[in-house]
Order: sequence, then C-alpha cells, then structure tokens
Amino acid sequence: MLKSQELHRNGTGPHASGEPHPRSLTMRVAFQGDRGAYAEDAIAQIWRHAVEAIPVPTFAGAVHAVHEGNADACVIPVENSSIGKVEAGWSALAAHPDLRIVGETLVAVRHCLLAPKGATLDGLRTASSHPVALIQCNRFFETHRWIKPGKSFDTGGAAREVAESGDLSRAAIASLAAAQRYGLCVLEEGIQDQRDNHTRFVAVVSQRSQLWRRTHAIRGATSVDEDDPKQIAEATRELLGQIVERNSLEVEEIVSVLFTVTHDLKSAFPALAAREMGWVGVPLLCASEIPVEGSMERCLRALVQVEPRAPRPLDTHVYLRKAIALRPDVAVRD
Repeated sequence: MLKSQELHRNGTGPHASGEPHPRSLTMRVAFQGDRGAYAEDAIAQIWRHAVEAIPVPTFAGAVHAVHEGNADACVIPVENSSIGKVEAGWSALAAHPDLRIVGETLVAVRHCLLAPKGATLDGLRTASSHPVALIQCNRFFETHRWIKPGKSFDTGGAAREVAESGDLSRAAIASLAAAQRYGLCVLEEGIQDQRDNHTRFVAVVSQRSQLWRRTHAIRGATSVDEDDPKQIAEATRELLGQIVERNSLEVEEIVSVLFTVTHDLKSAFPALAAREMGWVGVPLLCASEIPVEGSMERCLRALVQVEPRAPRPLDTHVYLRKAIALRPDVAVRD
C-alpha cells in the first residue's frame, strides 16, 4: 500500500480512518452436501465468476454460515418438480429472517447409478443417496428389487462414501459430475422417475452485508501530463480497463459512466475512448470539475454504476498515476 502525506482540497483525499484495502473479492458460497452435489451446479449457474464453494452437512448449517459471516452467501433448494416443496430448505431459511434471497436458478436433476470399477448391476445390494433423491427414483427400486435404498446426507457424500469403501456391492445415486470427481463408473444414467426433473435453488445473503444491493458505484481517477487528446484517450482506457479487470466485470454489467475532468482538460471527451473500447450500449456523460483552488491538475475521474449478474464483493476504488495521491489507502502497487 502506498503512503502519502499529500492532501487535496477536492473532498476525495485519504480517509482519516485509514480505510483498509478491500479483502479478497472471491465470493464464499456455502451449500449443503459434499463435493459433487447438485448444489455446485446451482452455484456455477448463478455465479459465472470463480467462487469458493464451502460444503456443510446441513441446510441449517449453510444458512447459519451466512448469518455468522463465515460465508458471503449460500444456495438452498426450495422446490423440486417431482416432490414439490423442499421443506428442510424452507425451514432453514425461516430460522434466519435477517437473510435475503437475491437470486435463483433451476438445476436439471439427472440421477446416475454410480459404483466402483468392476461392479455390475446384478452384483449390487444397496444404493445410497439423499432421501429426496431416493424418492425420485422409486421406479428404479421397484424394477431392481435386489437393490435396497440407503439414506445418506447428500448425493455427493453418498458417491464419496461408495468410492472410499471400494465395495462392489454398494452403489450411490448421484450426478455425472460426482462420478467424475470420485472416479466411479456409471452403471445406469437417468434413473429418476421423471425425465424432466429439476430443482429450484435460491441464493441467499445477509441483510447486514451490502451484497443484496442490485447496483453499485465504482470510483476511479487518473491523470495526464498534458491536455492532449491521445493522452486523455490512453489514460481513460487504462482506468476503465483496471476497473473492469479488478472487479471481473462484463460490459453487460455496466449501467452507466459519469466522467469528470479538471478545468485544464479541454481537448477531448473521455467518453470517446470508452466508445472506442466497445462500450457502445453504455450511457456515458462528461462534465467539468469545480475549479477549487489547490485541487489536483489535469485529473480525470470516473463514476461507474454497475449491476452484477450475481452478488459479489467489489473493489470499489481504482486510482492510477498521480491520482494515487487522492486515495493512497486503496492504491495497489503494480
């Protein structure tokens, strides 16, 4: 972190509180189950960016992790096309009314019969899975009566346990992803009663966090040596590029941008450089700063309003070149 004693009379100098640089921007998302659970598909569909998925044994545990701040969000199943309402999911949510639902997705549920290498369908004696998954496969057990259902806390967990046991008489009912994760063979695929089986998951965050907000504003500033169109364009491209990179933004997530320049910059509009970057569908506006005596010269600022596809932490300030002196507390060394 850069240090500077320089202050500027423009209302954007370093905070007296010494505001720390934001923590890791990786979203921590809790889910019930083990690796390979269908909840991981829900996480991938809601968050297109890389997240840290945190497996916990129960729905209540996933929700509690968000309530206690040990996770930024969690995904909870609330409805299935075969059995209807997922009561355990709703009960876990009801226990923490301070949480907010911020998104949802439908996950296709295609159950597979998984077993260790060398196992055969005739040689199986048990098939374990989450109780809900077992109910969704009633027809399979009716036509394979020598295979007895066994309850497990999760589909992914059932697959892991079968893989660890190496018992050729044991199988698990889980996803194809679980088979790949734990090195199991797929003896049968699509054994659920309904071909079009899907589960609705909701994404939940804490009311105390700012993650439930749909729109966020990201500030940035930079400087140029001369009032030159090429320098203004280059500085604008660098600033916007850093804002996008540090926040893992997509252009479609940008709502609008307000540019301001100090009174000594008159040769070019920063918005032109943004248009040349491909931001043709983003509303842009340029304005001139109030010429307060003692404020930084040849400075260009941007206020970028964004609406992320899914809630996640954002690195809200990007200050470059001489403008680092405006906010040394959030500056990052290259």
